[in-house]
Amino acid sequence: MRHFRLQIADGRWSAFCLLAFGLCLLTSSLSALPLYRDSLPNGLIVVTYEDHRLPTASLSLVCRSGSACDPEGKAGTAALTAYLLARGTPTVSGDSITSLVEFLGASFGGSASGDFINLGTQVLSKDVPTALDLLAGAVLNPAFSPKEVELARSQFLSDAQRRKDIPQAQVSLEFAKLVYQGLPYGNPTNGDTVSIPLIKREDLLTFHGTYVKPNNCFIVAVGDVQHADLVAAITQRLGSWASAPVPRPSPLAPAFPDGIKVKLITRPDMNQTYVEFGHPGITATDADMFSTRLMSYILGGAAMSSRLGITVREKGGLAYDVRCWFDRNTLPGAYHATVQTAKPKEAIEKMLRVIQVMHDSGATRAELEKAHNYYTGSFPLTYSSSGGKQYQVLSMELFHYGMDWLDKFPDRIRAVTLDQVNAAAREHISPGKYWMVILGPVTKEDLGLTGVQWIE
Repeated sequence: MRHFRLQIADGRWSAFCLLAFGLCLLTSSLSALPLYRDSLPNGLIVVTYEDHRLPTASLSLVCRSGSACDPEGKAGTAALTAYLLARGTPTVSGDSITSLVEFLGASFGGSASGDFINLGTQVLSKDVPTALDLLAGAVLNPAFSPKEVELARSQFLSDAQRRKDIPQAQVSLEFAKLVYQGLPYGNPTNGDTVSIPLIKREDLLTFHGTYVKPNNCFIVAVGDVQHADLVAAITQRLGSWASAPVPRPSPLAPAFPDGIKVKLITRPDMNQTYVEFGHPGITATDADMFSTRLMSYILGGAAMSSRLGITVREKGGLAYDVRCWFDRNTLPGAYHATVQTAKPKEAIEKMLRVIQVMHDSGATRAELEKAHNYYTGSFPLTYSSSGGKQYQVLSMELFHYGMDWLDKFPDRIRAVTLDQVNAAAREHISPGKYWMVILGPVTKEDLGLTGVQWIE
């Protein structure tokens, strides 16, 4: 028999308090799916997707502040905070939590992105109460013990050092620095070898104390749970968690370059060249999000059937994979185009030409119909698995898409017209205004790019 129960807070609940919370609880289910959204009086949102096919449940506690809120010069603060939330409370050590999680055959850990930190766990449905204890203890009373901080810093430093040996990671980091020019998304989410040693325990305590508040958080629960019972259990553990004002990162938009500006990193030891170029893009809630998404799919969403794929891969034989996409973030993101090739001069020339044609002439009706069919056919598959449901519901709440997002997405995609797609190409692609990073066994002379400005 197992007797695991984590002590998370002092707080005894009277029948009156439970009744008060119950009366204040706001519940909505505007979807035909078994999807529910509940709001606790302290501002904590609980979104539940019931799926009783398997006796498992996935729970994520998401804070709406990620690496975009890192202190200046201390990239990686949000990621370290998220990681260490799962590494112990003053009464339960990180090793004890690891032992418990392994005993349950579960998972428990924290991570970060530019927009949020995520503390997630996956357990058998009968162990959901223990999972909620873990989540509650982590956010209400994390230890950030000096020993765990040092171990985490060492691990993050090792990871940062390894990323230097991954060409695509290096190119993407350099591209982000160029596009964002010091704005939050330009910093590496998990920090680098310069920033990580500067992060102190006090920085982690400050990040947690500033941003991890119930009115800045939501919980996503997917799986074999009853939403009413789950909300009651969450209310019991987190209902007294005090809300507080939370600062937001500045919504400054990155700047377009005045031409094509290229940073070349020559690596004679490599046999392939990695290229990434683009410019500022849109937010995940932009009015043109649907039309831009369809246009980007037609242009470079599939390595074999998009315009870039057909020209560079299928007909040109220049690369295995070539793509383009727009970031979907809460703050303005970027438009990216990437290729890995042994013939960068030819590949870049073809990519620039294909993108220019899309900007000037737009898509065809046949291409739009194909894109419509792809999205309406594939979208339900994106939430057929437990992990897919977790991702889609998290995105739905993060970007405030509304409870009918999963139901209405195919209809909204179908409603996008050819004129709207082509207007998105003219509005959101800017040929001749690119930040570009090239890494490989090439020189400026090898590339033969004309009319560009080289970044030294």
